[in-house]
Amino acid sequence: MQMRLADIQQYVGGELVGDANTAVNAVNSLDLAEQGEISFAENDKYLAAAQTSQASILIVPKSFPELEGKSVLKVDKPKETFIGIMMMFDESQVKFSGIHASAVIAEKDVILGPNVAVAAQVSIQENVSIGANTSIDASTYIAHDVVIGEHCKIGPNVSILSQVTLGHNVTIHAGTVIGGDGFGYFWDGQQQKKVPQLGGVIIEDNVEIGCNVCVDRATFGMTRIRKGTKIDNLVQIAHNNDIGEHCIIVSHVGLSGSVTLGKRVTLAGQVGIADHITMGDGSTAAARTGISKDVQANQVVWGAPNRPIKQVMREMASIPKLPALLGQVKNILKRLTEVEQKLSRLDKE
Repeated sequence: MQMRLADIQQYVGGELVGDANTAVNAVNSLDLAEQGEISFAENDKYLAAAQTSQASILIVPKSFPELEGKSVLKVDKPKETFIGIMMMFDESQVKFSGIHASAVIAEKDVILGPNVAVAAQVSIQENVSIGANTSIDASTYIAHDVVIGEHCKIGPNVSILSQVTLGHNVTIHAGTVIGGDGFGYFWDGQQQKKVPQLGGVIIEDNVEIGCNVCVDRATFGMTRIRKGTKIDNLVQIAHNNDIGEHCIIVSHVGLSGSVTLGKRVTLAGQVGIADHITMGDGSTAAARTGISKDVQANQVVWGAPNRPIKQVMREMASIPKLPALLGQVKNILKRLTEVEQKLSRLDKE
């Protein structure tokens, strides 16, 4: 794909400086960009890097100093604008269309909207509805009683099991399982007995789920992931979780059953959350936090068990002082023993 600076300006706006016919065919960072590529400088801190960059076109703030001999597009928000340009050059978009001959689609109660694309070896069971412009990549399995909205992208080797509903513009990457059994057992005195998992999963609009994620169906009712939430690779979402709007859940996070996350909650890598925990709107758990008690709105927690992050940082700052403090305590105890011994001798005299 090749685009001229004038074409890019038509898409994103901004003030064009330099040769409008300058063409690029790829995007890259300032330091790695070569001729024929486009990059960006977010602010004046990157002036030196912008001056030496080999990029053919640069996206910069409107207040950015002049760059002699370079083709530039000045915009209000360079980073956001550049991300939009990156999407134009994204080569990972769907490369197939229509229904592949090897796809197996049930004959009963399957509704495919206009421009649905189904790749090789896809299996679609009965009573499934798939909205317009949705793509289903190779070797994906869609069980009975599933609803998928419009403009969704389902990657290869995905399993979407029964009683799952996806909203519009949902992206699910390779290897993910939506609607598997929740982990529920009880001890009957002799063995672990399985609790049937009879609920489903609802994933709302504009959710993106990474590779090899597991979202379990509910015991009763629904496991729910609300609109705009983004989930990284290798995350476990257990039964009856309610994940709020616009949350960020990073790799290797594990949520036990019946966890509730408010809006815009952030879970950094390797966070673990015990069952029936609630995290308030805007709260954050730093990496490797073990959450065993509720977290208040806008609170940042860390550690295991979770505590306010400032408290944990004070505790960690005190650790290097412990050897010296221990030496002081030993010295005090020694002197105290000597004083007690002297007082004891005086009493006897």
